[in-house]
Amino acid sequence: MDTNGRPDSVEPRRVEQFMALYSSHQRRLYLYALTLLPDSVDAEDVLQEANLVLWRKFDQYRQGTNFFAWACRIVRYEVLKHREKSARAASLLDPDVLDRLAELAATQVEHLDEQHRQALVDCMKRLSPGDRELMHHRYAEALTVKAMAAAMNRSPNAVSQSLGRVRRLLLDCINAAVHNGADNRQGGRP
Repeated sequence: MDTNGRPDSVEPRRVEQFMALYSSHQRRLYLYALTLLPDSVDAEDVLQEANLVLWRKFDQYRQGTNFFAWACRIVRYEVLKHREKSARAASLLDPDVLDRLAELAATQVEHLDEQHRQALVDCMKRLSPGDRELMHHRYAEALTVKAMAAAMNRSPNAVSQSLGRVRRLLLDCINAAVHNGADNRQGGRP
């Protein structure tokens, strides 16, 4: 093991794959931890501890399996450890109830994430062709703002402002779609 608690022989490509999965699931893992703990500070603390464990154990993750489910198990164990350390939190829920809540929370976070993904796809279709192309260059091709500006013969500031405008449009569209979806599931109630 090296000083970071990582196995000595690690393929850089494997580290990149893990970090991409790890980064893309952070928000969902935080929401998952938040459903199991009484406040956001505790959830953030537990997630930080879980992140260290995820990093140390990343060689145990098998490519192609459900990363979120694997990471949720680690977060749940960290929640249990946190509860043991905190008498206040330990008295809130017994372990059986926590297990049931953990299963329910993982399902709900997964569903919420799917709603956002579908809303993003739908909202991307509503963008003008130019705005779609801008987002494609930035995110699908991973071009820097500077590279985009040079290719488009625009200033980096102008490209940044355009990206910000499109991101805001997408965020508003996604929030509206998710909100409307929640209203529809509740029978149209506001």
